[in-house]
Amino acid sequence: MLANQVLFSELAHEPGPNSRYWQDAWDGYPVARRRLIDDMLAARLRNPFVITGDWHSTFVNDVHVDFVDPASPVVATEIVAPAVTSNGDGPVYGPYFGPMIEFNPHIRYFEGDRKGYVRCAVGRDRLQADLRYVERVGAPGAPIETFASFVVEDGHPGAVPA
Repeated sequence: MLANQVLFSELAHEPGPNSRYWQDAWDGYPVARRRLIDDMLAARLRNPFVITGDWHSTFVNDVHVDFVDPASPVVATEIVAPAVTSNGDGPVYGPYFGPMIEFNPHIRYFEGDRKGYVRCAVGRDRLQADLRYVERVGAPGAPIETFASFVVEDGHPGAVPA
C-alpha cells in the first residue's frame, strides 16, 4: 500500500495526445511515476494499492502500465478520498473535473462534490473500500452513508464494484 497525498493516476484535461495535465500531482512527475510503476512490476507485486488524500474529490482508478493505452495491463488500484469539510456544503471540484472524466478511461468512479471519507477493510484475500459521504458537513449529527463500495481481490489488480 502506498499512502500518497496527491493524485497518482494520470488526469488528462482534454482529449488527444497533447492534452494538458495538472502539474501539482504525479502528472507533473511522469518519469518518477513511470519508475514507480516499473518497480511495482519488477517486484511482481500481486496488486499494489494507492490510497490518496488531499484531492477534494473521490476517484477510483485503475493504474495502467501505460495510461495512454487503455488496453495496457492494470498494475494497481488507486482510491482517492474526498474532502471532509473543504468548501462546506458547496460544490468543490465536480464542475471542474467532471468534463475530464470521459478522457480518462482508467477512472472507474468519480464524485466531485460530496464530502466524506474512505473506509478500507484490508484482509489477506481482498481489500474493500467503502466510499462514505455525509449529507451536510455543517449539520452536527447529519447522516453518513456508504454511497459505493469497491473490492480489489488478491491477484487481480483493479477495483470492481462490491
